[in-house]
Amino acid sequence: MAKASGPQRPRRRFGRVRKLPSLRYQAGYLAPDSSVIYAEQTFPTKAMADRFLVLTEAEMMSGTWMPPERRRETVGEWAQRWLASGHGWKPKTRVDYEMRVRVYVEPRWGTREITSITRAEVRDWVAELIEDGSKPSTVRHAVGTLSRVVSLAVEDGVLNANPCDRVRLPRLPSAGVRPLTPSEVERLAKALPEYALLIRTAAWTGLRAAELCGLRAKRVDLDRRVLEVTETLSEAGGHLYVVPPKTYQSRSVPIPSPLAAQLRDYLAAQGGDPERYVFTVPTGQPIRWRNFSKQFHAAAVAVNLPDLRFHDLRHTNAALLIAEGAHPRSVMERLGHSSITVTFNICSPASRPISRTVSAKR
Repeated sequence: MAKASGPQRPRRRFGRVRKLPSLRYQAGYLAPDSSVIYAEQTFPTKAMADRFLVLTEAEMMSGTWMPPERRRETVGEWAQRWLASGHGWKPKTRVDYEMRVRVYVEPRWGTREITSITRAEVRDWVAELIEDGSKPSTVRHAVGTLSRVVSLAVEDGVLNANPCDRVRLPRLPSAGVRPLTPSEVERLAKALPEYALLIRTAAWTGLRAAELCGLRAKRVDLDRRVLEVTETLSEAGGHLYVVPPKTYQSRSVPIPSPLAAQLRDYLAAQGGDPERYVFTVPTGQPIRWRNFSKQFHAAAVAVNLPDLRFHDLRHTNAALLIAEGAHPRSVMERLGHSSITVTFNICSPASRPISRTVSAKR
C-alpha cells in the first residue's frame, strides 16, 4: 500500500528563494528581458526573502519596477539628464541652471544615489546654506534646482516622492514697490544724460529692461503712437541673444504724447535703419546690462535714490496707470504680466504715491 504523502506546499509563481551556506536566504527573479536578477542583499529569514519577492512582483504588475542599476544612478547623472531635457529654455535660463547645478547641486549631492536622499538631509542642507551666509534667494534657487532634477526621477518612476517637497525654505525679504514721481524720473534722467530717453521710456511705458534693449526702430510706430514688443535682447554667459518676450507673447504699448515727440526727434537723429536698436551705448553697440546697471546705480545714488532698481521704473508706470483709473486687467495686458496676481501685488495702495502729480506729466 502506497504511503500517504503530506500536504503539498504551493509552488512559487514568481522568483525563487534559496538557502546559502551562510544560513542566510537569497531571493532572485526573472526581469522582463528574461535576465536573472538577485536581490542586492541577503535575508536572515526566508519570510523576509519571500516579502521582497512579493513587493518586487507588485512593482512589476503596477509598472513601477526599475532595474537595480537605474536605482543606483547618481544625482549628478540625473542632473545632466535634466539639463539635456531643457530644449525650450531661453539662453539665460540655461546658463543659470547650469551654474546652480555646478555650484550647489554637484558639490553636495553629485555622487549620491538619487534614491538615497531623504527629506531630513535636504532640510539639513538648507540649514547649512543659511549658516554659510547664503541669501534666501540663493537657498531657494539651489533647492529648487535639486527639486527639478529629482522630479525627473519621480516622473521616470525611479522615486515615489520628491524629498524636496514640503521642505521649509527661508522667506524672501519684501523688495517693496518703489514708484517714482515725475520729478524723480527727470532728476534721474538728467543724472545719466546719455541714457535719459531710455529712463523716460522705461518709466512712461513700463517696458522691461531686456525689452528696451531689444527694441528696434521698426517697432516704434509714431503714427499710431505704440511700441511693438516682439523680442528682447538678453545676455547670458557673455553672449547676447535675441529671444521672445518673457511671457512669449507680443504686445502693443501706447506711447504718451510728450515721449512720442522725444522719440521722433531721437530716431530722426539716429538715421533711417529700421533694424537698428533704438537704445544703445554711445558708440552704437547694444547695451550690456551688467555695465549699464553700474552706471544706473551711480546715477541713482547721485539723486539720493540709493536703493532704486531699474525695475522700479516699470513699477512707476504700473502705479501711474492705476492712479489714473486703469483697470488692473488692462495694466496686466499692457505690461505683459504673467497673471493678474502680479499686477495686484504691484498696484496695491502702497504703490500709488504719484497719484497727485502724474496728470501734469501726461
